[in-house]
Amino acid sequence: MNLTWTKTPAARVGVAVLGVAALVGLLHGVDTARMAQAFAAVPAWVWPLSVLGMVCSHGLRGGRMRAEWRQQLNLNWTSAWALVVRHSAWVVLAPMRGGEGVYLWALKNQGDIPYKESAMSLLKLRLQDMAVLGVLGVLAFAPVAWPLRVGLALAALLAAMWLLPMAWRWLVARARAKGAAPERVPHSATLESWFYALSNWVVKLAAIALPLWALAGASLGADSGAGFDAAWRGALGGEVAAAMPFQPPAGLGPYEAGVWAGMRTAAALPVADVAAAALTVHILMLLTTVASATLARALGWSARDYRRRA
Repeated sequence: MNLTWTKTPAARVGVAVLGVAALVGLLHGVDTARMAQAFAAVPAWVWPLSVLGMVCSHGLRGGRMRAEWRQQLNLNWTSAWALVVRHSAWVVLAPMRGGEGVYLWALKNQGDIPYKESAMSLLKLRLQDMAVLGVLGVLAFAPVAWPLRVGLALAALLAAMWLLPMAWRWLVARARAKGAAPERVPHSATLESWFYALSNWVVKLAAIALPLWALAGASLGADSGAGFDAAWRGALGGEVAAAMPFQPPAGLGPYEAGVWAGMRTAAALPVADVAAAALTVHILMLLTTVASATLARALGWSARDYRRRA
């Protein structure tokens, strides 16, 4: 299917308008007084703990980046973290996920990695992300008791770790048949890479779910366990929505809709209350990511040379 039209300025503006319209629709009828009460009821420690969780998730993604390029690049922890937050900042700010290209550009300009090779790497990392989100989706949404959920999620993880290398070999073979594969193809996901991918998503979802749980506490009721379950599902729903290829700038609209859809599977919540809480958490995530990228740039970590020296 030809998707060239999605790169035109008109398409980008159209997606941005649709995203804003979706957000306005979700926030229609928000009770500002009730939202102010919800903010006042949130313990002060929730916000710094959530930000710390988001920063830690970036660090774990940096660990996966080091594992990905250990044989070819000189990526220490600060350089890997800087690469991750710069890439993430552009992804969330650019429409249509156009910021993904920053990953290719940085590896080419600072590490002499050919575009084909970095593109294959990005594809593999995104496939692994979707596999992990699928596993966590089983854990969150499977309509069975928690012990069975955990067992099913572990089985899904083992299946993903077995199937992804097979799918990767098939994709590489297809690329080579079409002459699109680079000379050196990135390896399939290692155990170390799976550890960083899984731990990153668990930490990130917990960091998102915590303020969601606190903000929507009045609507979620007194059962704290059920409340956090709904918040966790909302965090997962938002991240799945954010992974879709057609996004307005900052993902505003689709992300909030994903949070609401996820939370609705656990509790009958007013859409306006959930959307306002989701928007607040979304803005917190954006600020954390952009501030991290700005700090990495100010410290010079984003401009380092990744090339190995003799």
